[in-house]
Formats: sequence, structure tokens, C-alpha cells
Amino acid sequence: MFEKAEILIVDDMPEHIAFAGTILRNEGFGVLGATSANAALKMTEKSKPHLILLDIKMEGMDGLELCRHFKSDEETKEIPVIFMTSESDPAMIKKGFELGCCDYVVKPFTKEELLARVKTHLEIYSKRRKLEEANNELSLFCSAISHDLRSPLNVTQMLADTLKEDIRAGNTEDALKIASMIEGKTAKLITMIERLLSFSKMCSIEPEYETLDMNELVSDIFDECKSAEPERNITLIEGSLPQISGDDVLVRMLVKNLMTNAFKFTRHRQNAVITVSAIPDESYGVISFRDNGTGFDMAYADKLFGVFQRLHLDEEYEGSGIGLATADRIIKRHGGRIEAYGEVDKGAEFTLYFPK
Repeated sequence: MFEKAEILIVDDMPEHIAFAGTILRNEGFGVLGATSANAALKMTEKSKPHLILLDIKMEGMDGLELCRHFKSDEETKEIPVIFMTSESDPAMIKKGFELGCCDYVVKPFTKEELLARVKTHLEIYSKRRKLEEANNELSLFCSAISHDLRSPLNVTQMLADTLKEDIRAGNTEDALKIASMIEGKTAKLITMIERLLSFSKMCSIEPEYETLDMNELVSDIFDECKSAEPERNITLIEGSLPQISGDDVLVRMLVKNLMTNAFKFTRHRQNAVITVSAIPDESYGVISFRDNGTGFDMAYADKLFGVFQRLHLDEEYEGSGIGLATADRIIKRHGGRIEAYGEVDKGAEFTLYFPK
């Protein structure tokens, strides 16, 4: 986390920026420097640092006023600000806290003092962002459950009402048919709820990283899927894949979802082909999963990774609409991303980016 953080130092004395910047760079932080409030505002318009070290007393707009600007802007208000001051003035420090700064250091400060404050507030900032993301995820998750479980439950309720009427009328044959329909609907609901619970647990699991042999992992999962449909003529073309750093359980779940997806949407092909290959990249271990199945219209690509979002009818392809949402969450938990490309009736490609 710390090695990737970028810190903006704002001080009208270049030597102060150089001193603090050297300490931070030696710890692996990215450092930006601004010698005026206006320069700092322009920098934060282009990119958002993870933390700001801000001198209180500067010519022109001082640090207090600049902090007010940062905290009144939606784009920068959550960035932690640590004041740097040459004197411990209680009134000024109190004003800084009222404006939204999270801490202060008195110049001249030691390396240990600066790093302790910076690392503490970066960690707090990171945990707060993760908590906000989890809350947003929970909100979307609850909304999806409320909306998408209501429909099958309503259908089941209607069938139950009809069943009671048939029983009262003595229509045993019709009652048995409806009972069978209720059984099917209930089984689907149970499956959906089980997958939702797995999805929910997956969102809270902290990855345990180890080096994974992706060739072995992909082959294992293909064989597992193939054993469930032994009559199918489906071929795996597997290139030399990079080893990646990831959680074995989560990455297996990710690959299983992509492989299951490929099996499902190539079912109408006499000769189905799934191609898994590596794509060279300096920053990521990139793995592509491509099939020659049904594909999808790119106009609806933004729906692919939402919970319960489906591009095909239940009558065409079974599913819960959770598999790709799970894949997306898992790769994000690893600091990576997933990209999708499809053409109708030609196939789909899902590309995974694992940080090196």
C-alpha cells in the first residue's frame, strides 16, 4: 500500500520540500512538490495525491486557506492533510483541525516523526476507503437481492395460491403439476441464495497471497467442468501462462466462473473451443479466456459485471447472474481488473490483469 502512495508537499521553501521529499522517496513513496498554493491547486486538478503535507505559513494564500479549498472540493475533501508548522501555535493548530486537517508536525521534524504520521494517516485513509467501498457494495447487494428475489418469490406465491384452489376443487393432476413447478422454483431460489452467500463471503475475504501456477490451475478447472459434461466435444487450447501472485481459493473461484461461463455459452457449438493465453505486459500478468460461443453485444457490456445482470433469457441459458460479478470482485480484491469483449454469435473474450 505505502509503496504506491503519492504525497504532495506544499511549502514555499524549496529546501523544506527537498528535505521531506528525500525521506519519503527513500521509503518508496511517490513525491510531488509545490511552492505555492496556486501551484498545488493546479496539481490536484490533474491528479489526486493520497496525502498532502502542507506548510501553514506561506506567502500569498496560506496553508489554512488552501486547506479550506481542499476540504470544500468534492474531489479532494477526503485526502488527509498534515500541517507542517515552524512553531507550535495552539490557536493556529486548532483552526487547522477545524478546517479538516488530520495531524501536524513541527519543523524541524525527524525522519521517524514524519514517517510515523504519514504511514498512520495513509493506513487510516486506506481503511476508510475500503470501508466506504464495502458499504457501497453492501448497498448495491441489498438492492439487487430485494429486486431480483422478489420476482421469483411472487411467482411462487401465485403458484401456491393456484395449488390451494386446485386442491379444494379436487383437481389432483393439476395440483401435482403446480407442486412440481413450485419445487423447481424453490430449487432455483435455494441455488440463488447459496450463490449470493458465497458472493457475500467472497467480498469480505482478505486474500492470502501465494505464487500460483496458472497452467495447472486452468487445466484442473477445465477437467472438472468437462467431467460434468463428458459427452461434449469441447477443446481447451492453452498457451504458456504466467505465474501470478494470488489467493488460491479466490483465483480458482474466478477461473471456475469464467470457465463455466465459456462451457455454458458454447453449448450450441458442435466443436466448442476455449482458448486461454497470455498477453505480454510489463506491469501485469495478463491472461485471456476466449471462446467461440454465443458472444454478446458490446452495447450491453457495462451490464456484464453487475449482480443479477444477465444478457440472455433463462429459457436460453441457465444461470443466476452472479458468476461474472464474482469474477469482477475477486480480480479487484487482487488489485487488478477484468475486461470483456464480445461479438454476437462469434464468441466472447475476458481478459484478466493481475498486478506483478
